[in-house]
Amino acid sequence: MSRFTRMLHSRVAVVAISLVMLIASARADTLAGIISVSGSAERRIQPDLAQISIGIESRHLQLETARREAGAKTIAVLRVLDEIGIAKQEIDSGAVLVQPEFAWDAKSGERRLQGYLVIRTIRLRLLEIDKLGAVLERSVRAGANQITPPQFLLREETRVRRELLTEATRDAKQNAIAVADGLGVKLGATRKIETVDTEGPLYGAPMMLRASAAEADRALPEESYKPGEVTLRARVSASFDIAP
Repeated sequence: MSRFTRMLHSRVAVVAISLVMLIASARADTLAGIISVSGSAERRIQPDLAQISIGIESRHLQLETARREAGAKTIAVLRVLDEIGIAKQEIDSGAVLVQPEFAWDAKSGERRLQGYLVIRTIRLRLLEIDKLGAVLERSVRAGANQITPPQFLLREETRVRRELLTEATRDAKQNAIAVADGLGVKLGATRKIETVDTEGPLYGAPMMLRASAAEADRALPEESYKPGEVTLRARVSASFDIAP
């Protein structure tokens, strides 16, 4: 390698190191004047919507008999829902499962058909929570034998979540002002804000129904069902400049 080439490489290396040091210095100066905080908001709300799955199971050696029994019980449950005042557009009764059931014969080493299982499923979107107890109790009396725990929701959840994000953002700014006051400096412009997480009803994990013992003693079974409150949370992280 010639002397000229070595000198050129040396000068390039010096320039590169100088640029790296300059960039690092600028970045350090920028980060030195930032206040980073978080903000949160929470609200407890009574749910105003429930989703319920009501199942009717029927087993019989003859498929047609099992199907007919499941159909009759389904009609009885639908009649009860109509009497309670549930609108037809809130009911989906189209799901059906037909499954043969076998037993293993140890002597012959073969499967033996034991009969058939027919399951009819009614899915219900309940807009009037006060009718929940009547739906559950009277559906069972009409022949339903498989009811999943109700899933409680909020019809205006999107609106509430946005309000909570606004409140969480304001909380973050107030926290930043408090930090600035403690440092004896003034808060500058917002540099960055991010949504950390938002929490709400877990649709895959329905809430429990609750009723006090005193209420249960003096009330009809239909009146003992009360949904708990839904808790919604929002949290943000924010960075602010320190005013010069």
